[in-house]
Amino acid sequence: MENTKSTKKMSDTTRAIRFFYLYLKKYKLQFAVIMIFIIAATWLQVIAPSLLGDAITNLSKYVGDFFTHQHADDARKALEQMAQALSQQTHQNITWQHVPEFAKSLPQAAQEQLTSQLPKGTTLQSLYTVATSHAASTGTFMKGMWQLLAVYIATGVSMLIYTLLFSRIVAHSTNRMRKGLFGKLERLTISYFDRHQDGDILARFTSDLDNIQNTLNQALVSVVSNAAVFIGVIIQIFNKDITFAWLTVAASPVAILSAVIIIRQSKKATDKQQEEVSQLNAYMDEKISGQKAIIVEGLQEDSINGFLEHNENVKKRTFAAQAWSGMIFPLMNGFQLLSIAIVIFGGTAYVLNDDSMSIATGLGLLVAFVQYVQSYYNPIMQISSNFGQLQLAITGATRLNVMFDEPEEVRPENGKKFDTIKDGIQIENLDFEYLPGKPVLKKVNIDVKKGQMVALVGPTGSGKTTVMNLMNRFYDVNGGAIKFDGTDIREFDLDSLRSNVGIVLQESVLFDGTIADNIKFGKPNATQEEIETVAKTTHIHDFIDSLPDKYETHVSDDESVFSVGQKQQISIARTILTNPELLILDEATSNVDTVTEQQIQWAMEAAIAGRTSFVIAHRLKTILNADKIVVLKDGEVIEEGNHHELVAQGGFYSELYHNQFVFE
Repeated sequence: MENTKSTKKMSDTTRAIRFFYLYLKKYKLQFAVIMIFIIAATWLQVIAPSLLGDAITNLSKYVGDFFTHQHADDARKALEQMAQALSQQTHQNITWQHVPEFAKSLPQAAQEQLTSQLPKGTTLQSLYTVATSHAASTGTFMKGMWQLLAVYIATGVSMLIYTLLFSRIVAHSTNRMRKGLFGKLERLTISYFDRHQDGDILARFTSDLDNIQNTLNQALVSVVSNAAVFIGVIIQIFNKDITFAWLTVAASPVAILSAVIIIRQSKKATDKQQEEVSQLNAYMDEKISGQKAIIVEGLQEDSINGFLEHNENVKKRTFAAQAWSGMIFPLMNGFQLLSIAIVIFGGTAYVLNDDSMSIATGLGLLVAFVQYVQSYYNPIMQISSNFGQLQLAITGATRLNVMFDEPEEVRPENGKKFDTIKDGIQIENLDFEYLPGKPVLKKVNIDVKKGQMVALVGPTGSGKTTVMNLMNRFYDVNGGAIKFDGTDIREFDLDSLRSNVGIVLQESVLFDGTIADNIKFGKPNATQEEIETVAKTTHIHDFIDSLPDKYETHVSDDESVFSVGQKQQISIARTILTNPELLILDEATSNVDTVTEQQIQWAMEAAIAGRTSFVIAHRLKTILNADKIVVLKDGEVIEEGNHHELVAQGGFYSELYHNQFVFE
């Protein structure tokens, strides 16, 4: 079980890396420039603490020289008096510069007498050092400070340049991701949309892409630059002083182990968070789409309760993800403070016990390594705290890549062009199943001559709409074939096939735009005369003409001036305008009143005249004039013939017909 989980994690990471490489490989040159500036900024950040330590050392020397030189004249006078006294006693010409050396040749008692007037603890050598000291100069210290200022400015400029370059890459790459994702969406099979809720698909465009964009903008550049700084700091501190370096990294094994544990828990929580967010989006999309039905049934409270349940799950998962992610920064900050304490106490002891190191040099090292502790732990903190954001991006990239891996519609290479039906349509031994082992159609055979109107009737779930889906290659058959003039439809160019097969679905759809735009949706170059002609054919022209803006009236699927029946009339007009060779009407009159049904019936008759057509209908009176009626039940053809023949047979169709007309 553990191996399976590990394999899945590896697979997710691999998918994410493959996804990012696909969209970022185009910017190799820009990434090379970015890496140059990251390396430059890293080097500058690494040497900055060393320069600061040197500045502190120079400042200490300046302060020491300043106070020492204030007593130079007094020290020189004291040495001159000693030289004069020694010259009188030894009858030699002794200058004050030679007093310390000459005094070494004197007996111990004479040396003590010579220094008896000096302050306690003062030796002749220290007195000579003070006497020969030079005036304190700030030159070296100020040079170091100017270097430090130049390093800080150069660091800021380098970081600004690579950040701007990276932001440009992110803007372009995420734009390409969005276009690629939508393009993929348009090439997916209908089965994908049947298997996924709209909210889940939408979440990939919003939540997942936003997470990727935010991560690339904020987290990734931070991780790369901090990783470079981390490596640079390790190299620098061991070159600077090995003892101080080991003190700096003393607590890091425990810190890194703690970070790994927290990161693993954060990853699990983040994955669950994204799953819950996706489910919440899907739930909201479903309820918003069905809000009218919810209000009609008085189920608002149930809808709210369902939302609260999903929202509570999101809250719990989000809290868990944020809690684990939020532990990183304070924990690493604690380890940083612990390491500073180790460096201060251990470093102080090391400096005081090393006779070869001056206090000024030791102080400079101590200050430098306190800075290095911060430079050492800051990348760990930044990388760890950004991991939650990185995980969101990995999860998002994985979800997007799963979508990109979905099979697309099969398009034959050099497919045949389909532009007309010369003889007819043959459906031969048709087998189909949406789910393995659950057949929907079984050995269906239907023969249709050119220009015939064929009606498919039968109870719900008998496979009527499935036949329509297969004829337009929304799905491909599992067995058998559908042929136009003896040619399997899978051999036709898919665009050519669909441009000549018109479908009026049961659920009509209006797109955002004008009424004219909606009618000419399938034929953008249609003239106004053509638009009005098909509107008159479907008996919707008079209503449109009564509107203030007529055909330029703005409509959408959610906000329109049309009733359900009128939207269906627009849908039929849209299909008729494309002048398809084969017309399929799927329950075209199921959602309209009797008057509108009659108008649509006239429109259907006008559209069907002289054209090969399939009609699915529950209301049998709309297909009484069909050339052939095929009765389906449980995925099989049980009856076939025209209306009069089937009624005369007294079978399933006859019973269905008489039952309907009793109620009407």
